[in-house]
Amino acid sequence: MTKYTFQLAFAQIACSGCGVTRIRGVECADCGRRPKAWEIDTSSVVRRRAAAQAQAVLLQAVAPASAGSVGATEFLHAEVFARLDGWTGAFFQAMAAVAKGEGPQGLEAVLTEFVELRDLVHAADARRPFGALVKALRELVDELQSMVSAYLAALLASTPLQAQRQATLAQQHLDRAAELIGQTGDIAVSVGQLSKERDPAQIQSLLLARALQAYQASDLLALEAAGRDKLQVVTSSRGALGSGLLFATTHVLAQHLFDPDRFCEVLNRSYTVLRSNPTVLENLAATPVFKEDLVRAVLELFDGCMEAAHTVDNAVHTRQAGRALLGVAASLVEGPGRVIAAVLLLACGRKSASYANLRHEMGTKLVNVAQEESALRGLLDGLDSDLRTGRAHALAHYEQDAVVIERKSKTRRVEWRDVIDGVFQGFESVLACQLALLQVLGELGGSSFGLNDLWRTLGITYEQMAVALLLAMQYQEIGITANGTRWHIEARGGSDTPLPIVVIMLQPYLPEGVNELVFTAHRGNVTHVLSGPVAPWSELSKAPADSEAQQIAFIRAHLTWIYDGVPWLSIAYVRWWTAVQASHTLNAAPSVAVARLRSLRELARTAEDDTLVWALTGVIRHARLGVDGDAGAELTQLGAWCNPPAAAPEWWQNHHSRFL
Repeated sequence: MTKYTFQLAFAQIACSGCGVTRIRGVECADCGRRPKAWEIDTSSVVRRRAAAQAQAVLLQAVAPASAGSVGATEFLHAEVFARLDGWTGAFFQAMAAVAKGEGPQGLEAVLTEFVELRDLVHAADARRPFGALVKALRELVDELQSMVSAYLAALLASTPLQAQRQATLAQQHLDRAAELIGQTGDIAVSVGQLSKERDPAQIQSLLLARALQAYQASDLLALEAAGRDKLQVVTSSRGALGSGLLFATTHVLAQHLFDPDRFCEVLNRSYTVLRSNPTVLENLAATPVFKEDLVRAVLELFDGCMEAAHTVDNAVHTRQAGRALLGVAASLVEGPGRVIAAVLLLACGRKSASYANLRHEMGTKLVNVAQEESALRGLLDGLDSDLRTGRAHALAHYEQDAVVIERKSKTRRVEWRDVIDGVFQGFESVLACQLALLQVLGELGGSSFGLNDLWRTLGITYEQMAVALLLAMQYQEIGITANGTRWHIEARGGSDTPLPIVVIMLQPYLPEGVNELVFTAHRGNVTHVLSGPVAPWSELSKAPADSEAQQIAFIRAHLTWIYDGVPWLSIAYVRWWTAVQASHTLNAAPSVAVARLRSLRELARTAEDDTLVWALTGVIRHARLGVDGDAGAELTQLGAWCNPPAAAPEWWQNHHSRFL
């Protein structure tokens, strides 16, 4: 926290009414005697006059520098930071000079410079993809203006107490401005990286890292929980398992390149529309061609974006870049726009035909109908059928600063900045609606519709995804050695997340042919090794969410892994967990209890614990026959195991509730 100090002098005089010492020219706080007309504090008058003149400068508008001298909006933050770097010191030097009774010229000059910067920021183009950055810069300069106003109010104060109060307020604004400078810098860096990066694996790694930072999550499991918490705020539902991670990364993208408020609004409204008609969604989930269309639409959009990025990067004429942008606009309409529009029209009741028939209609027609439907108005903004048609039928004419679309009714001219803003708004609409669709399908028990593995189709390898995940968790010097059915990962550093939890999060990103994983982590001067088979984790992923089968599969997966030469879970801990589960099961109906106890006994056999198998066999007999089962010894042993062992793994105590 940076603090600046300067002294203000206040002349004193003995009050003619009560005799106490008071500030010259100020009403007596003790007796209320008003000051005499001749009581003039010359230094205070000079200071206040200078502050008033400076205040007048702050209220004026200054014509900002031309765009040519500042550069594109994407470089605005660099211009702002460069100016502020020297401005802050100059401002406080000028404040100190005025406090000493010197003239206002220095302060007026500094404030004129600030007003020019302020007006420059507020006049900046706030369209996508730089809207979030411009919004952050505007918040920053507004906070700085509040700081300046408070400091000027301190100079104008007639008493030390009033000056101190204003100075305290100014310090609060200064502290907040310092926070905003850091946040704005992060946004600027992320916008630059996301706008220029072409490698899908690097984009994924960047989004994961930014999401962990934004949600202050230590690992992806914590990010999943935090994402689902935020998702519940937006949609009133936490969604299915995996929804939090998808939302968090998409939300971070929206916070940097889109309008995050509109993104959340579209997500909320589209979720409400889709959730209102579960029958339609259940029918869609049972339609094989729908899954194919959804995945194909996303791939079409991705391919279109990659082609456009390549063209823009190598364009030698505005016409070439313009054609590429219109190609993306067309992909938005004919790809995910067509599929999402059809789903929304079915969910709101505007269309009643089966999806299998509806999918054959043109994307422009479906999108236009959805945009005109009152229940869906605003959800698909940014999907521009004119741009799609103009590109497809060679009815677009490319000018230096705009594209002209010929239509039957009239010709439409669209500036390139509006085309870019519209394309990003279309992405914003599509991603929000798609997220809502996947959330509802997940809540209804549907699958991920192939989107969980979409990264492979986008050209991201298993190794790249694993590295992206580990980089997001602060690992460095990551090496992956693939030897047939065995993967060996070696890395250095890492967050505080226990190694077993890291391995659990790696499971979805291992190739199907890998049967064994070894993870060697170097943390400081200590090396940890965790190894075991992959198959049990695959079984866990197939178990129904929040089910007893999932809990048992979770424990079974742990039993087969070795951590630093010893079992990942001790036998004592396995006995405790199993005993607690068995005790609760005895309260169920005999048929239910026996089935559950037999599953627990199979788990005990996996652990090769004959004593636990013996105890559970007796408990099964007791569940079937009651007192005739003669299972007193087994029940006594079960009760003894219900006390948790003292040697429970620390990582388990801290993290198992995140799974079970």
